[in-house]
Amino acid sequence: MRILLLNPPTRTNKKFIREGRCTQEQGVWATLWPPVTLATTGAVLEREGYDVRICDCPAGGMSMEKLYDTIRRFSPDCVIWSTGTPSLESDLQLAADIKEIDASIVTAVFGTHVTVMDRESLLGHPALDYVIRNEPEITVRELVRALKEGKSPENVEGLTCRDAGGEVVRAPDRPFLKNLDELPFPAWHLFAVDHYTLPLKGRRFLIVAPQRGCPFNCSFCTCQTYYGKKLRKRSVERVLQEIEHDMETFKVLDFFFWAETFVLDREYVASLCRGILERGLRIAWTCNSRVDIVDKELLDLMRRAGCWMISFGIESADQAILDGVDKGIRVEQIGPAVQAAREAGIKTAGHFIFGLPGETEQTMNKTLRLAKKLEMDIAQFYCCVPFPGSRLYDMAGEQGWIDEPDFGRFSQAEAILRLPSIEPQAVDAFRSRAYREYYSSVGAWLRVFRMFEWGGLMDMGRKFLSFLRWSG
Repeated sequence: MRILLLNPPTRTNKKFIREGRCTQEQGVWATLWPPVTLATTGAVLEREGYDVRICDCPAGGMSMEKLYDTIRRFSPDCVIWSTGTPSLESDLQLAADIKEIDASIVTAVFGTHVTVMDRESLLGHPALDYVIRNEPEITVRELVRALKEGKSPENVEGLTCRDAGGEVVRAPDRPFLKNLDELPFPAWHLFAVDHYTLPLKGRRFLIVAPQRGCPFNCSFCTCQTYYGKKLRKRSVERVLQEIEHDMETFKVLDFFFWAETFVLDREYVASLCRGILERGLRIAWTCNSRVDIVDKELLDLMRRAGCWMISFGIESADQAILDGVDKGIRVEQIGPAVQAAREAGIKTAGHFIFGLPGETEQTMNKTLRLAKKLEMDIAQFYCCVPFPGSRLYDMAGEQGWIDEPDFGRFSQAEAILRLPSIEPQAVDAFRSRAYREYYSSVGAWLRVFRMFEWGGLMDMGRKFLSFLRWSG
């Protein structure tokens, strides 16, 4: 069997990251992440002996027309692709386009949105054959096995489809994979690795995913929809082997350690860092963390092991807002965490959300003041979005904060919640103001400039020209 895996293009020529909880348009720093879920799924299918191809269309500048040509030439038995909320309509319409090319091609999608709106996705798009719920790798393998053997996939755990009578049926949920070491290394050989370069640096990078799951309960997050609440970890040895494999095979020395909350199990992170040092792996890497689970000792070890930047999900400087979304941190924990990273020699990135429940002009001003006081190397400001799969989405519907949702507007660059305390237009205007004020200081530009490398300047130029070709 021939299987084509996709991170699809869109009809508006916007480029989207579709990776677990992160379903957003290409970021302000012009970075598209290597799609680790597609790469791991491809590796699982290759291990089964299937002929697999992967197209990351946004990274490669592949338009819809070029994708159609690829499908005609490859003539796949099955096409499976990732989806995101803001690109949903374009993503699901692709099934009809594929059926027009060859009606016999099996179509299937995965992602957080379709996981929770599987029935709606199938009913609204008759050309879509299957929805793969939650983490997709093993469900994809079992779906393809059933198709190859001529069996009905109707009872494949984690799958939603139509029965012989055309009725939508939902098989039981697939239990989350207990032993992540069973997964093969991501099939990066099926990608053009040169497409993935670090902003500011211009160096190629890949994603390594050491763990899955998050026990925290942030109401605005969808990560538990994809990977569940329980933290599941790959063995440190297996992660180190993957890093060595990527270094040797792809000559990559930069990595993004992708996890819901990387610095969650302190001893696990410390063991990984010690393993990197003991093996003499001269790599550079970034990760994310909460502000309440890091300390100077661990950050020092991380820095020695190659960590050069850490991203903190700060969200708000108002304690009532943080408590209202069950963030589980205290405002007074934010400054010491950022300072400890700075003292360890690690660059810091802060993520702030405007328009969370309870937001007012006063609370947004408080958050912006904190962001400027922290003097982080990079600050990202978002609008609150109630993505399907989050508790906030259910709350927004119950409270009348959104009408019949237009998912094409579910972008972190646009406020859509009509909160009792503030209008969405005010949130939009403040987000623009926050970017202007934060990056208008000489200090902010100096911090960004110090991170630039010559390769990064060249890469930004190439990406700008690529964007002009893509949009024109």
